[in-house]
Amino acid sequence: MILASLTRAVRTQNWFAVFIEFVIVIAGVVIGFQITAWNEARQDRVRERIYLEQLLIDLQSDAETGRRGVASTERVDAAAQRVLAVLEGDGRSDGTDDAALVASLPYAGYAYLPLANDATYREMISTGALSLVEDIELKRALATYYASAEAGRQWDELLREEQYAYRAAIRGLLTREQFAWARAQGGEAHGEPPGFNRAAFLAEARTRPEIVDSLRSMGAVQQRLRDDSTRLSERADRLAALIRAALGEPVRQQEASE
Repeated sequence: MILASLTRAVRTQNWFAVFIEFVIVIAGVVIGFQITAWNEARQDRVRERIYLEQLLIDLQSDAETGRRGVASTERVDAAAQRVLAVLEGDGRSDGTDDAALVASLPYAGYAYLPLANDATYREMISTGALSLVEDIELKRALATYYASAEAGRQWDELLREEQYAYRAAIRGLLTREQFAWARAQGGEAHGEPPGFNRAAFLAEARTRPEIVDSLRSMGAVQQRLRDDSTRLSERADRLAALIRAALGEPVRQQEASE
């Protein structure tokens, strides 16, 4: 309709009408572009919120991973102390029965690596969605968090080597059935280990000084894992608090205390 009106105005050389029709056309185009821009901006904010909410879920998982890591190091250290006490024959071993000894032996060399879940962050980088985050400080905090999590993994192979060394040191001390029973206990003894002969076990184990050496070395490993786990929880809680603030959600007490 506007095009027809404009055509008639040109034919009749009604330049004022031409000008008015031209202004209407331009205004319509500008308004159309503006509406499209507003709609895209609204969609971007929706997408940003979805990604931030997913990051929040990942961070809550990371914080819990860290707390599990701390608890794991405490249990593994306790198991290592029980095995050391028995092998060294000191008074602390008096309360360590066969079940506790067998259950503790494989568990004493366990290493729980506190790994951060970076799946959402990697997706945001690969798809360019990181640009959706408007808060510059939050974007910087995200980069710092995931860079720190990645940097902490440079020691993982060394920690695994310590774990492998301990497993090599205890190889053959337990039968397949005893080892399977011990693994099922998760470091805590329930019932009796199948066919376990304590005297024969001690006679063989005490000919392997590498067991004690490895257990003492694993103590440093557990301290490293404890520190890594603590840092992961604290950093995850702090970043989660920033994201909650960006989302306009209340900060949880756990996050606020960090």
